[in-house]
Amino acid sequence: MMMSILEQRQIVEAAFLPLACRCTIGADDLVTLELRDPDDDHLLLNVDGIHREELASSRSISQLVLRVRQQLERLQPGMAAPQPQRSLA
Repeated sequence: MMMSILEQRQIVEAAFLPLACRCTIGADDLVTLELRDPDDDHLLLNVDGIHREELASSRSISQLVLRVRQQLERLQPGMAAPQPQRSLA
């Protein structure tokens, strides 16, 4: 069973922090990702035409996020670095 649209959106948007990510899923099940600079809201990358099935599992979402980050790094060097994980201990 595929995750709900809301779950998919939340996971994808959180995966791009600290960048501002807007994930929209159309009625045709095509996904669009819009990545913006969190400081000035400047559009960094727009990716569309992603099939919702590509977000079917945590693994597939991770692979998509990696591909998009690599694309962003080629276009905007230094902007694609993920936020360091903080220990709760």
